[in-house]
Order: sequence, then structure tokens, then C-alpha cells
Amino acid sequence: MTKLFAINAGESLFAVAKAENQEEIITILVNRELEEQEDFGIRAHIDDFSIEGLYGDFFHDEKGSFIESHILDYPRHIRKMSTKERHTYIRSHVEKNARSFWKDHPFYADLYLREAKKYEAVEKEGGNTFRPHFSEEFYFNTAKLIITGTDWYGEGLQIIEIDLTDRNYQLIFELTLEE
Repeated sequence: MTKLFAINAGESLFAVAKAENQEEIITILVNRELEEQEDFGIRAHIDDFSIEGLYGDFFHDEKGSFIESHILDYPRHIRKMSTKERHTYIRSHVEKNARSFWKDHPFYADLYLREAKKYEAVEKEGGNTFRPHFSEEFYFNTAKLIITGTDWYGEGLQIIEIDLTDRNYQLIFELTLEE
């Protein structure tokens, strides 16, 4: 049975959709995001192997990000390492974090990490034309993980079923002022 759902994603998205269930709503959102062709859409985010793309979500250890944004440098514990140690340390954490992200799809983690290595090789040679080769299934499942597991929409994603069966209104949100 088709139901109505309110979709709230902070300030970036508010919509109403018809679907059978919340899983179908996620599918609708993923397909909507994948249809975006701009340079800043979810597809471009996945393809971006810089710290500003999906790769950046893996660029951390237990202490935090490998880049201190206010000075665009490594944190102290990373700066103390030799270049080789730093490279090995960062690579191992990026790999661990990618595997954790795709925990239910380890072959996607393998694919992503292979493409990241290809990107690194092209960058070392001074090229900037690298385009990863990911299947539509990879993009769909990765976009789904991004939408449901990261702050892609800022404040988070809420999907609320609208059920007016026994009433003529449904309160979705009410701001209350505390005194």
C-alpha cells in the first residue's frame, strides 16, 4: 500500500514522497542524488580522491582528522613521523576506514582502494585527468551509505510517515520556546 512520507534533511531538503516504505524513500533519494550532474553532486563526491571528497571521510585515525583544517597541516602526532611512516600510517587507516564504511560490501572497499591507488599514481606523474571506473551498482550502494550514514544532508535525515487515517492533520515539527 502506498503511503505518504515527509523527508527532512535539515535546511537542505524538505519533501513529501509516495512510497511503500522507508527503504523505498531511501531509494528515491539515492536516485535523485545520482541524477545530479553538477560537479558538487554525490557522484563527484564519490569520484573525488582528495580530502574534500569521499576519500576525506576515511582520512582520520582514532585521534581525529589527519589534516588540521585551520593550518592545513598534519596534526602533531603525524608530523613527528618520517615521511615513509606517515605514508604507511595514513594508508593503513584510510584502508581500515574504507573497509569499515563498506563492511557489508568488502568488494566495494577493494574496488575503491584500487581506484585510489590508480589516482595516486596518476597524481605522482602530474596528471589530473583520472576518472575512476565504478559501476552504477557501486554508485547506488555507496550513495545509499553516504545518505544514511554520513552528514551528507547536514543535520541528518528524517523520514516520517504521514498517516491521516484517523485525523485531518499530523504535526511533524513544533518549535517550543523554553522559558
